[in-house]
Amino acid sequence: MPESILFRRTVRRTVRRYSRSHDTLASALQSAGIVALFGCGAWAQTAPPTLPLLTRAEEVRQLTPEEAARGYPVKIRGVITDDVPSPDFFVQDATAGIYVEGNASPRFNHRWGDEIEVEGMTGPGKYAPVIREQSTRVIGKGMLPATHTYPFSEVAGGQQDSQWAAVRGIVRSASIDRASWRETVLALTVASGGGRFTVRIPIAHDQDFSSWIDSEVLVEGVCGSLFNNQRQLIGVLFYVPDLRLIKVEAQAKEVPVSSLMRFTPGGTAQHRVRIRGVVTYQQHGRALFLQDHGKGLRVLTQQDSALAVGDVVDVIGFPAVGDSAPVLEDAVFHRIGAGALAEAVKLDLSVPWEQYDGALVTADATLLSLETRPDGQHLLLQRDQFTFDATLEPHSPLDMLLSSRVNSKLRVTGICLVRNGGLWSTPQAFHILLRSAKDITVLGAPPWWNLRRALWLLGILSGILLLVLAGMFVLGRKMREQMIVIRQKLQHGAVLEERNRIARELHDTLEQELAGITMQLDLAVDCFRQAPPVAFRALDAARNMSRHSMVEARRSVWDLRCDLLEHGDLPTALTQIVRPLIPGDEAKLDVNVSGTPVRLPGRVEMNLLRIGQEAVANAIKHGHASAIQIELQYSPEKVILQVRDDGCGFSPDHSSSAGHFGMLDMRERAESLGCHLRIDSTPGRGTLIAVEVRHDKEFISDAELKTHTHSGRG
Repeated sequence: MPESILFRRTVRRTVRRYSRSHDTLASALQSAGIVALFGCGAWAQTAPPTLPLLTRAEEVRQLTPEEAARGYPVKIRGVITDDVPSPDFFVQDATAGIYVEGNASPRFNHRWGDEIEVEGMTGPGKYAPVIREQSTRVIGKGMLPATHTYPFSEVAGGQQDSQWAAVRGIVRSASIDRASWRETVLALTVASGGGRFTVRIPIAHDQDFSSWIDSEVLVEGVCGSLFNNQRQLIGVLFYVPDLRLIKVEAQAKEVPVSSLMRFTPGGTAQHRVRIRGVVTYQQHGRALFLQDHGKGLRVLTQQDSALAVGDVVDVIGFPAVGDSAPVLEDAVFHRIGAGALAEAVKLDLSVPWEQYDGALVTADATLLSLETRPDGQHLLLQRDQFTFDATLEPHSPLDMLLSSRVNSKLRVTGICLVRNGGLWSTPQAFHILLRSAKDITVLGAPPWWNLRRALWLLGILSGILLLVLAGMFVLGRKMREQMIVIRQKLQHGAVLEERNRIARELHDTLEQELAGITMQLDLAVDCFRQAPPVAFRALDAARNMSRHSMVEARRSVWDLRCDLLEHGDLPTALTQIVRPLIPGDEAKLDVNVSGTPVRLPGRVEMNLLRIGQEAVANAIKHGHASAIQIELQYSPEKVILQVRDDGCGFSPDHSSSAGHFGMLDMRERAESLGCHLRIDSTPGRGTLIAVEVRHDKEFISDAELKTHTHSGRG
């Protein structure tokens, strides 16, 4: 709360306190208060504010933990409502109750019921603001404040912390506590309004309070809070200073088991019930299962008295809602005597399952799997289209009995537990608690043809299939190798046939041309003296025939095998074959390779080599170039050959005229590769010869490269 508001309230209370008998003084105080309020802002700028005195418990409770930690001065007059735990105590004035952290040095007397005046400072407390005691003055015997009875829903939220209050409820447990407090106290657990709270009452000597259990009581005392270190509420604890403040209003009535958790007009389901039944199974210190006339009941109890299956017991406990049927909580039992063993009910899954919850049932099913876990052994069973679990506690010899019995037909007997789910909480699953290995009977061995053997057969067939596939892979690889050899032989035969063709051409063309030249020369010699014109014509014919023979001889020789490509790649062969074409230092030659060189099919490399060779020869012979640059550009999809010179150039439109057999040969080689020969030339500005060949990434063997080092232009 802001200091200005607290200061105004303090001034108003002071004025009202003296207004009845001292009117003049009241006027003066009011004037002084107003002056002080108006002058407060100016004084705060030069000096720290003085915290106002708090005189009511309600003012302390309205502080936030941060404001309470500033240490407001407090002076409160009220009644001690409880003096535990010492030296702390509770005090309540006409406005509210508050917790006081008692001062241990010096130590003051705090007796329940005394009217005192306590002075101190505010503190944040561990849950709500408190008063830190500095001095206490006992005025005399006081009167407890008027008691207001609250429903538990208003107490459970923590808003009544430290207040004197009363709550009705039903006692669920009663015990003597000698360890939690300096004095001996009676510890009660009380159920009220769907919740629970604890009660602590100091007692002078031990008594038997077991008769209070299941009694409806009115608890009157200080409402305390249980909290964690994050200042969060976790429970409600009532501090009752005297046993007389617990009023037993009604003794619990026993009800028949048939009315358990059923609607009763004006009744309550929080009272205990008493039932009698035959023990079907016991989980020591946790649960007890009873059966009576075919109906089962699950009893939750911490009592660990040993019982035998078939014992008749008398059980008293509080009814509660279970997963699918009522259960008893906080139950106690005693053995009446031995009785006949309960007969197991045959499990019928076509009727509602909840009628079997907690009952001893028997069922025939097929074993799907057996698994050992830390909490016991779990059998996965199947009955008709339903699958369910059967669980046996650890240290049972089921592994030896059923380790090789998967798919066996079993009969299991045990306690059926049904689990509900969904919006309408309908039965969705169930499992069976087995009491011992004797609850399992093997009705039939699993069939020979089962999943395990089917998997073995599938594995064997898979292995055979893998072997067949591996054999086919090896055979296919050998067949591919044989096909490569056959293809190489066929290609080698094609090379031999091409060589024979070239030899025939040499015989049919070059040899005949040379013979014709010889005849023309003989005629010229014979006619030189008698008929000079005839001799000149013969010489001119011989010259033309010689030129044509040179072209044919060059074409035939170039179509022969190239050894450079057999022992190296295209860039190396191109460099070595063009350098002898440049005599001396007449021209400068540069060979540049970009990208990653790859081997190409033999006929591709051969034709590119010859195109480059012819382009360099033409640049030297006809272009008189002084600088020649060869570029080979490799990429994954294509290879580009460019030959650039600075010679005299020519007009590409007249390059196919008579005498330009080199250009014609280069064009034919480019066309045989399925591409176009690009010629860029201008008289006086040099020439650019370029060819672009696309290729794939197939592996080319060395044998294939060596075999295809002929032109292959046919």
